[in-house]
Amino acid sequence: MRMRNIAGAVVLLLAAVAVGQVLKGFRYPDYDEKGQLKFEITGDEAQIQPSGLIQIKNLKMTFYEQGKVMMQVSTPQCLFDRVKRSAVSSSDVRIARKEIELTGRGFAWNAQDGRMKIFSNTRVVLRNLSAKSAVEGEP
Repeated sequence: MRMRNIAGAVVLLLAAVAVGQVLKGFRYPDYDEKGQLKFEITGDEAQIQPSGLIQIKNLKMTFYEQGKVMMQVSTPQCLFDRVKRSAVSSSDVRIARKEIELTGRGFAWNAQDGRMKIFSNTRVVLRNLSAKSAVEGEP
């Protein structure tokens, strides 16, 4: 329960911030119903736009499974919608997991369905795959 209160406090804090005001060291955590951290969005600066969206500089999204980092997403500029729990950017993006790295230009992400789409110039690099798993199609 304490974790939800922290997330609620972040939302209340954002609601009290005036449009155009810049927040340094932005952090927005999201927790599941058991209080486990699902994802965390951080940035060097965040600014509330007149539309209610939050413009974030040097965004980093970290996704967790069972308390461990599963994936990280980074981009120099992003718009985050805290109501819809979604993000969009036209900047370069880097997505890193243990065995895969994706880079591209522009992306859209939605926490509701867990989908992320890279818009263009997508490049995929696979790392540390054994020949056996690549041949047999194992993850």
